[in-house]
Amino acid sequence: MVRTVGSMNTLQAVDVVRCAFGNARSASIPKLRGGHFSAKLADDGIYVDDLGPQPFLPWAVFEEAVCLLLRKDGRAKRGEAMSAQLGDEKLPVDSVEGHIARVVYGKQPGDWVFRRITPVACILIWAGVCIAAPGELVLRHAPTTG
Repeated sequence: MVRTVGSMNTLQAVDVVRCAFGNARSASIPKLRGGHFSAKLADDGIYVDDLGPQPFLPWAVFEEAVCLLLRKDGRAKRGEAMSAQLGDEKLPVDSVEGHIARVVYGKQPGDWVFRRITPVACILIWAGVCIAAPGELVLRHAPTTG
């Protein structure tokens, strides 16, 4: 489903990410706290080298991240799956990590969640769709309210 708010929709965000790769099928993506990870473009998503045994991020992950941001006026908590279950204070259902876990991967409150926020957020930032704020992900072209 394509959701639109303001001047961006979820499919446009995926197109921006695809275009950021240019003619290359891979890229070195900077992490927020230093270092890099490798990302490889596929027809149905992106493979990353920093997610161990689950390296694939389907396009739905990026669509849903942007969908949540659009619904929340352009900004949402990142969420932290390292030491929290879905629905806990560190991993709210309406955080980017929590929303992806629930909508894309079918997790329920109380479930443990595989951590994907770092590559998702960093790819969206690298592609120019989002910017980082302390503990949050923010759309670069957030819709205006009013």
